[in-house]
Amino acid sequence: MGVLRGVRSMVSGFNTDIEFEGTLFHIQTEARKETAIETAVYVRGAVIHSLKTSHPDLSNREPGSEQQFLRLLEGQHRQVIERIRAGEIRPPSMPGIGPGLLEKS
Repeated sequence: MGVLRGVRSMVSGFNTDIEFEGTLFHIQTEARKETAIETAVYVRGAVIHSLKTSHPDLSNREPGSEQQFLRLLEGQHRQVIERIRAGEIRPPSMPGIGPGLLEKS
């Protein structure tokens, strides 16, 4: 799968499972379209948070743009993981999940 049009990449996204305060979170970050990044956080298969960013200034025509895009992709993924560990992203109150707030971006 190409991350940018006309450019092939081995990495098109990241998936991480972490446990925080007894809740298992699945974080998935993917390249969308040419220069967009989407991160979704799942708890028990339900999306509890999503973050979408666009980087229209990146063009596959410029040298190094693919590597820069991949750094942004990984950076957004790590940022969301840090927010979970800081308690900023929490699941909604549901039986078996625990207290929290549904966060929207």
